Amino acid sequence: MARPDPAAAAARLLADLDPLPYPERMRRLARVGQARRGEVREWLPALEGGAAAPGPGRRWGRARRERDGTDRFVPGRAHERGVAVLLASVTGDTAWIAARLADPDAFVRGHALRAADAVGVPDAAFEAALTDAPRAVRRALLRALAAGRRTALADRLVDGVRRDWGDAEAARLLPGCSDDVVARLLPEVLYAVRALTALAKRHHGVLLDVVTRELAAAPDVLRDACWERCGAALAAGAEHDPLRALDLLERYAPSSFPSQLLPRVGVFAAVAPDRVLRLLAGEWGAVLRRSGRLTRSVLRRLARHGGPGLTAYARSVADDSAALTQLLAAHPPAARPALYAAAVEGRGPGAATVDSGLWDVLPRRAAADEARRVAARARAEGAYWTTVLAAESHLPCAEVRERLVAATRRPVADDRAEAWPFLVRNAARSRDAAEVSLVVRDMAERLANEQDPVRAEALYALSTVRPALFDPGAVERLDRIAADAVAARDCSYDTRDALGSLALAVLREHAGNPRTELVGWGLRTLTLLTGSTGRADFGRLDRALRRGQEHAVYEALRPWIEAGAEKADYGLAFALARAVGRRARGMAALQDLLWRAILRGDNPTAATAIGLWLDAAPTPAERDDRVARVLAREPSAAALDPVRTVLTHRRTDLLDPLLGARPPYGRFLTPGSAWTLPAAPGVVRRWTARQQEAWARQLGAAVADEKLPLAERAAALARGAAVPGAGADLARQWSAAADVRLGEAGLAALAHTDRPGDAVPALLAHAGDERARVAVYAAGRASRYAAPSLLAGPLREVLTGPGVKVTSRKEAARLVAARLPAATAASLLREAYRAPGAHPDVRAACVASCGGLLGEAPAGELLADAARGEPASRFAVLRMSPLDVAPAHRERYANLVCDVGAADDAEAAVLAFGVLPRWAPWSAGAAEVLGAACADLARGRAVWQAAADGLVTAAVTALRGDEALCGALASLAAVPGEAGLGARRRVEHVVARLVVRQGAAGRSVARRAGELLTSYEDFRPQAVRLLVAAVEVGGARVGPDLERVAELHEGRPVLAGATARALAERLAGVDASLAGAALLPVARALAAGPGTARPLFAVSLAQTLGSRTGWPAPWRDLLTDLRHHALPDTRDAALAVTLP
Repeated sequence: MARPDPAAAAARLLADLDPLPYPERMRRLARVGQARRGEVREWLPALEGGAAAPGPGRRWGRARRERDGTDRFVPGRAHERGVAVLLASVTGDTAWIAARLADPDAFVRGHALRAADAVGVPDAAFEAALTDAPRAVRRALLRALAAGRRTALADRLVDGVRRDWGDAEAARLLPGCSDDVVARLLPEVLYAVRALTALAKRHHGVLLDVVTRELAAAPDVLRDACWERCGAALAAGAEHDPLRALDLLERYAPSSFPSQLLPRVGVFAAVAPDRVLRLLAGEWGAVLRRSGRLTRSVLRRLARHGGPGLTAYARSVADDSAALTQLLAAHPPAARPALYAAAVEGRGPGAATVDSGLWDVLPRRAAADEARRVAARARAEGAYWTTVLAAESHLPCAEVRERLVAATRRPVADDRAEAWPFLVRNAARSRDAAEVSLVVRDMAERLANEQDPVRAEALYALSTVRPALFDPGAVERLDRIAADAVAARDCSYDTRDALGSLALAVLREHAGNPRTELVGWGLRTLTLLTGSTGRADFGRLDRALRRGQEHAVYEALRPWIEAGAEKADYGLAFALARAVGRRARGMAALQDLLWRAILRGDNPTAATAIGLWLDAAPTPAERDDRVARVLAREPSAAALDPVRTVLTHRRTDLLDPLLGARPPYGRFLTPGSAWTLPAAPGVVRRWTARQQEAWARQLGAAVADEKLPLAERAAALARGAAVPGAGADLARQWSAAADVRLGEAGLAALAHTDRPGDAVPALLAHAGDERARVAVYAAGRASRYAAPSLLAGPLREVLTGPGVKVTSRKEAARLVAARLPAATAASLLREAYRAPGAHPDVRAACVASCGGLLGEAPAGELLADAARGEPASRFAVLRMSPLDVAPAHRERYANLVCDVGAADDAEAAVLAFGVLPRWAPWSAGAAEVLGAACADLARGRAVWQAAADGLVTAAVTALRGDEALCGALASLAAVPGEAGLGARRRVEHVVARLVVRQGAAGRSVARRAGELLTSYEDFRPQAVRLLVAAVEVGGARVGPDLERVAELHEGRPVLAGATARALAERLAGVDASLAGAALLPVARALAAGPGTARPLFAVSLAQTLGSRTGWPAPWRDLLTDLRHHALPDTRDAALAVTLP
């Protein structure tokens, strides 16, 4: 029997699909494709509109409705083409899929790319698709190649992509290339790689090889700059080979911990806990602790490892209570006292400070011992009574209860407000429900007659007690506390808030307990506070309860839930539904109650119930059925977000009533109000063509409705652009509107249609009129979807043609660089830059757009002219960042920046000197340029300060940068006479910037500069300041370094005092536990040394390190000796130090 006409068969298929919901439509389509594979392939040209080649397909007129309400078959329409690509994917039509890899319709293109590997599309099809592909299409193709397994094709394409589109585009293809190609290209394009995670997943070995070579080749002064470039790559590789990443971090350590590696601390701890502990105990410890990456799980891994490294880390954080507390909490309770003792070993008793957070993680006996010691010391020192009581509140209840209760009876209300929390928390720390009950009894008997500030503090403390410690026998007293608090005339918000928090905490803890006394108290209290149970919040019970225990919770709450439902108060049922989450799907009684709330509740109640009832559906199909039930009773429920989401995504068969001219008015949609169906652009392709066009008509009517506010009309126009075909017609229609807001909304919408590339010529036609501000920027987005061959002409006309606004030309320059092949773009930008009468801002835009085109000769010529050209162009040269420039071009670009700095223009020089330090690692002359400008007394203040700041940075980060700095200092220090005052200010400025530089490189430069200035008597203070900054506190040279500094103070007692203070500041950030042991013998030697400076330095060491280690005996003895020193200045300084 002859087969039916393909067009007729396709039309019947669409008619069969039309009334089905979206999931069933897709299933039916798959069944038909599999069952009638050969026949279906003949339908594809008919669906496509007869076009055999890939293309937009014919756009026919608007479809007419058939008598049964379905669509008339319209070949070539977006809906038909979408069905065609789905059928081609199901039937495995390789040729059909291959021809649509670069289809202008994103829906068709996306399905073709997803099916390409499965149906065996040949490599040649991808190569053909990449030819003259728009930017968005090219990115999608490269993404597919990088994710797929077409290694040979990726290897073949990558060099051509790099030549035409630059390093960034080639880098997108690297994950799909072979190891050999990646090893060849990665050193050159690493700076441009954005998808480092994907690259590391396939080539982490090659990636780490490249990073290793980069770090190994970098001189010490360039190490930090190299880490800035390679840190992200190393972080990506560390996910797969963390040990190798740690090796590089330790072997080529930067001056500060790389921020990109902070997220990998947990990975490092899992494979090498001992090495992570060494990092934490070293100079990077403070940065790692502040990063937030030392989570509880990471600390537990480190705790399980144990060993000397853990003790060293504990000692390093002994004066950081929060860090030590976190570390102790990561250990089993039995191990905490020993670790705490090791951490504080060798430290003095310190001040009588109550550290509740730390003591709370210690076992009760150890905490009590610490508390007794601190309390005894505080009492002996005459501390305020609250300090003593705060310490004693950590003692056993039997030992301290009487004193705590007595404190709550003090005559002053403020004192009682401070004492009640001590009593409450003392009982809570005992973890004894009987002790907590005693406190509840006291509160019930006494708080009724208290002032509200006292009551609020007591209740707040009670709300922090673990809810499990409340005994059901205390319910009567808790009721009395709540009733008295609420009934008090002076009841404040703080009191009510504390009471509510307590009630919620008790509810969460005891909701699953079959004994309901405490649950009842919580609910009664919430009702007392708010008049209903609507504020109830059980937290995430689905995470706390065992499987099936949610039913026991419901049974415990049933009397309250049903009592509330009788009064139309469903707040408790809603709270339980939220708390059990997905488990509500198996709670039939709760779901019945939610349905009851839908039927009987007021509008807000019903809206909440609908959302929860839909969430509780066991399956998506059941949720679909529930939506149908809701709409059958109340069509206006379609206005609710949960219902609308199901309708627009799945139950598309129920959409028709919502797409008509009259909205579904009712309970949830006020009659007479303006309404259009809200829908996300991505879901429109799930609808039938008839529904898409109906939505477009609905939105078009809203746009045309002059009664609506302009903002709503413009929003409707923006949403309508998502409708395939009709959306573009709607946007074009209104883009010419006389009203500015609607006209501009139409222009902007043209860039968001199903084929935005078609709108580029129309948008660029407005480059010279008043709507250019919207049209040209919309063209920027639309141009992503236009072929480069079609873009070059219109962009050239905008860039160089007459009658175009300056802002339009600037945007066109950016689009030329981003959308056209490199050679074409560079030539066109040079042409625009050299055009007679070109606006300076346009030239600047051309310059700024050349960053990715440095490999093209026209771009190099343009930049060379710009560096010596008008101010706007010079400023544009300075905008480029070194890390955005290919390594092969950085030296050349750095020289351009130097040229800008050498210009006579002071403003340009200031800007150039501000960015030149970033380029200094790639320019041999950058530091000399900065040094010469700093030493040039003819330069103004702004210029020389910018040069000095840049010189200090370059001295630390550039080769021979320290020589340039020392040369500038020598030149300035040698200036005689009145001019020497100006030179002196410059030296002081350089010194002030240099002393704050950290790391070994900064200390090395400071030492060299300091030694240089020692040759100039008038600059002895600056020399000393630099040499103090150069002291390596934890190193072996600390003694000789301080001795050298002391030698420079002979006959300079005032300078000695200032240096002692500077030394104290220098020691402020060091690890006192580690540095103290090394510096104690140095301090003793200084105390016994000759001259004024040495003993003053010893006082500074004793004061700084002794106070931070709790004044252990060695430091205390040294300070005592210094108080009896032969020199009065030394005695005065030592006596000024306060010992605890």
